[in-house]
Amino acid sequence: MTITPQKISVSITTAKCADMLNDTVWANEFTWKQLEILSHYFEPFSIKTGGILFDEGDPGGTLNIITKGKIEIQKNNKRLTTLSAGRSFGEMSLLDNGPRSAKAIALEHSEFISMNRNSFDNLSKDYSSLALIFVLKITQLLSQRLRQTSSQLSEFID
Repeated sequence: MTITPQKISVSITTAKCADMLNDTVWANEFTWKQLEILSHYFEPFSIKTGGILFDEGDPGGTLNIITKGKIEIQKNNKRLTTLSAGRSFGEMSLLDNGPRSAKAIALEHSEFISMNRNSFDNLSKDYSSLALIFVLKITQLLSQRLRQTSSQLSEFID
């Protein structure tokens, strides 16, 4: 059973969302002004301990950045990784709008900001150069994960 995440609040100030972004690895690539612009395209959510954010095969289309708590990512009910504040997940789903390739479960009460495909498309139309920097950051993260996975896989092949 998938538990729908609950919104943190009906409204959040641009500065507060930018602060949330500023406390993540994403901030390294952006100026404060760019973080403020990006914050308009994110929405804050929270989920309770044990809540399933999404299951493998669920419709995708959102990128999430954890601002508080821990999320476990599972594939075939096996733990792939545990992510804590500042980390992101769902990048592939945002870019290709494909189904979820893994399951995400809250190990503790967690808060995050989320960008859906529609918001990303709007960012691309409104601020194309900023959207390009955003995509390059996603590409960099995916590349790092692929290198790590390849390294781990090579240990099993030997």
